Amino acid sequence: MAADRDTLEATDFHPGRSGRDHLRMLGQAVDVPDSRADEVLRLVELGDTAHRRVKGYSLGMRQRLGLAAALLGDPELLILDEPANGLDPEGILWIRQIMHALADEGRTVFVSSHLLSEMAQTAQDLVVIGKGRLMYQGTTEDFITRATRRTVKVRSPHLPALREALALRNAAFSEQGDTLVVSQLDSDAIGMPS
Repeated sequence: MAADRDTLEATDFHPGRSGRDHLRMLGQAVDVPDSRADEVLRLVELGDTAHRRVKGYSLGMRQRLGLAAALLGDPELLILDEPANGLDPEGILWIRQIMHALADEGRTVFVSSHLLSEMAQTAQDLVVIGKGRLMYQGTTEDFITRATRRTVKVRSPHLPALREALALRNAAFSEQGDTLVVSQLDSDAIGMPS
């Protein structure tokens, strides 16, 4: 039976051990054969550097080793915390691709991140938790659409007439000095006669 595994930090390595030895040690603790360490090292593209000591690994290599450790037990569920943190653009692209590949295999991959732009490019479904409560669950696209407030600022020498026209159309607006801030209508719709 596959054990679920998460990786929350890419720093739980002994610096004097090689990547391979680190994974073999973890594997022994959960009764995983040594050969699995080499499989996951190849999967995360560390096969050629598996013999090197972890202290010589870059941050990106440590992130990959952390992911390899999470995959040792062949889990159906992975929980990754900020997996792209500190990675260069190539590493970010790689982590996105591997997360999608793992999901395509039928695994559930939970990714915790505070970077909405990263999640918009990575996640298929989004769960937003705030203050211990579920705030949103659905697609990333739907979340962005709901969270994006469209407004248009309008200045006109005819503000009273514009206010009246917007009110007749049940448009939401507020006043900021000599400017109206109109919500949920674009500039074309505001300029069209009713």
